Amino acid sequence: MRVVLLFLTLGCLLLSALPAQAHSALPPGHQPIKYSRWSYPSQINYGPIEDGNGEIGQGPSAGAFMTLPFMGRHYITSIFDHCGPNYNVSGRICRYDGAVASAGIGGPDPTFDAGYAQTPGGHDYLYYSGHDGYDYGLYYEPVAAAAPGRVTLANWLVPGCHTCLSGQTIEIDHGNGLLTFYGHLSKINVSKGQYVARGEVIGISGMTGTATGPHLHFGVYHVNGGGPVDPYGWSGPGSDPYSRDLGDLWLGGSPRHASVQMPSVTLSANAKDADPTLIDVSWGSPGAMNFTVYVVTRGGTRNVWTTTRGNGSSTFHGKRGQTYWFWANATSDLGWSDAGGSDVVEVPQRTNSAAVSS
Repeated sequence: MRVVLLFLTLGCLLLSALPAQAHSALPPGHQPIKYSRWSYPSQINYGPIEDGNGEIGQGPSAGAFMTLPFMGRHYITSIFDHCGPNYNVSGRICRYDGAVASAGIGGPDPTFDAGYAQTPGGHDYLYYSGHDGYDYGLYYEPVAAAAPGRVTLANWLVPGCHTCLSGQTIEIDHGNGLLTFYGHLSKINVSKGQYVARGEVIGISGMTGTATGPHLHFGVYHVNGGGPVDPYGWSGPGSDPYSRDLGDLWLGGSPRHASVQMPSVTLSANAKDADPTLIDVSWGSPGAMNFTVYVVTRGGTRNVWTTTRGNGSSTFHGKRGQTYWFWANATSDLGWSDAGGSDVVEVPQRTNSAAVSS
């Protein structure tokens, strides 16, 4: 009986050790993992920062087609593991440039050079073993399409389960045999079947699904189920430990932000000297933006005053003894937005001498 139990135990262990084929029924990027993520905010001071200006020292592959799925500076909190991007925890992580981290070293390690980079609380590790994409520390921020394509998924990855896998997820088919994957979103701005442009805002990052902290899981996968690929390719010594990569997929060979016009609002409000009840208001931004201009009264009530396509100006008719403040939102055709306010304008009461003369 003990021999039978021994063989049964060994059989279970072998089955649990099988690579990705044993988990092929699950969506890409979300194999079962053996730990829970430490809850981290967006701008933790661990890990490399992706700011769209770095050079990774590679030439782009013939099929390069991507830009970064966000704007601004953000920490990379987990990377693609070339040792085995199948969510099987091996105790080693292989970065695209050949650097290898070991769980046996561990400890706080922002530079990644000595091993797993452990979180300050010691609960979990960044750059975790088996990861098949990149985690970027976006804290409820806009997520951009990395390339033009058709949306094939814009929903909860597991319908009816808000705490499963990547939660609210978007997949975009780019027509080149590859799809990009955007997980743990708090909001989805697009719908299935919609065509999106490079740099278009498709959603807002969050922590839906199994995430315990706000971030974006970004991955690139073969549409035919051929597995994930690392957009950074492989520049380490020797051959790539992961044979399904397609090389450096960044346009120009290094990750860059999409070249799109971002709004930057300027707003001014000035009362006329001859008649302070008349307030000249002007608003603007680089590019052709859609503006909504609000007027805010002393009690805090905000009302839409006007909307325009492009920069504009108008005269607001105020009332004596009132205080006004103006606020403008600008949104680009790709969904990027900015806002700004004016100085406070106080319309004086009519003086007694003015009342007599009138």
